[in-house]
Amino acid sequence: MALRWSKNGAGNYAYACARVKSRKTFLLGRDTYPRMLVMDLAEIGRFIGEGQYRKEVDELSSSSAGVDLIENATYLNMARAFRDILGFTEGELHDLLGSYLARWDVWNMKTVMRGKSFGAGWDDVAENLVPAGAFDMAFFSTLFNAAGTEEMLELIMRAQPGKDTGLGKLLHGGGRPSLADIENTLDRQYYIALMGSVRGGMQADRVFRRYIATEIDIMNLKTLFKLKFDNISVEKVSELLIPGGRELPHAAMLRLAAAEGFEAFMNELAGFGLFEGIREAAGRVKDSGSLNEVLLALDRVLVGRSHQFSQLFPLSVLPVIDYLLRKKVEVDNLRAIARGKQSGLSEEEIKSLLVL
Repeated sequence: MALRWSKNGAGNYAYACARVKSRKTFLLGRDTYPRMLVMDLAEIGRFIGEGQYRKEVDELSSSSAGVDLIENATYLNMARAFRDILGFTEGELHDLLGSYLARWDVWNMKTVMRGKSFGAGWDDVAENLVPAGAFDMAFFSTLFNAAGTEEMLELIMRAQPGKDTGLGKLLHGGGRPSLADIENTLDRQYYIALMGSVRGGMQADRVFRRYIATEIDIMNLKTLFKLKFDNISVEKVSELLIPGGRELPHAAMLRLAAAEGFEAFMNELAGFGLFEGIREAAGRVKDSGSLNEVLLALDRVLVGRSHQFSQLFPLSVLPVIDYLLRKKVEVDNLRAIARGKQSGLSEEEIKSLLVL
């Protein structure tokens, strides 16, 4: 692979990809989850505390137990892993990963705002933050203690000088912006910025842009599934959709949004390639009365695409992105098992919540 240069120099692709490849060997295998489904919460905590989550479990075991210990330890471990990977990348690769990991800044901003709106305390909100982006916990604490929504938006904009987040239009557009409007704006601007960060013309860059476009397609499909399933008529649906999708460009998304009812939406969607990966799950929506299966099927499609793209270009940003996604899936699975156990769900019910 030819060296390419950003303003910070060439990326250390071979070194970073080799280190990430070694980390993949520590991810839990598919055969591990069935064994965890027969464990109780204490056994799950001990199990993950014997592996890659040992440091975090040891740190938190004096202040947390059960589901809280599992959730807090897995999020802390993930944040540290992501920051560590960013720390050993250089140049262009570091720039690309920094842009990708900004999603956690968005996640944290949304979590703080949601928590504040529901009257949660800082300690409860902090447990659900993943400081893997550019902002640390001190910033999010300051954001939480802001007097109101307007002050929160001003803090976010001041923290990103010169960056058009789209929040200024919400803040000064008249009226008080809703939480949903703010979240949609943050998501849209994140993907616009991420796509804009991939400036190279090499084939690996084009494939990375295709992967980002797939993420956008899946985000948009999830939004439309929820709207159509709940039979919500959205006049300004285009404001909820993220631009940049490839398999489902904007015009196609508007066509899907205009379908009369959920069944017509499904019939229209069946003509697109992405539908193949969710066909079975989509066919069970009516009987189950839930979107859980189809939303998880979309997550599985994304994991599959990520792996395919990483195999095409083993010395690029793609294998690193594939690891980050797989690590997040592992943490999500562990948390789903813990919550399912706490809620008294059956093994089959918990299994249906996992991305395998």
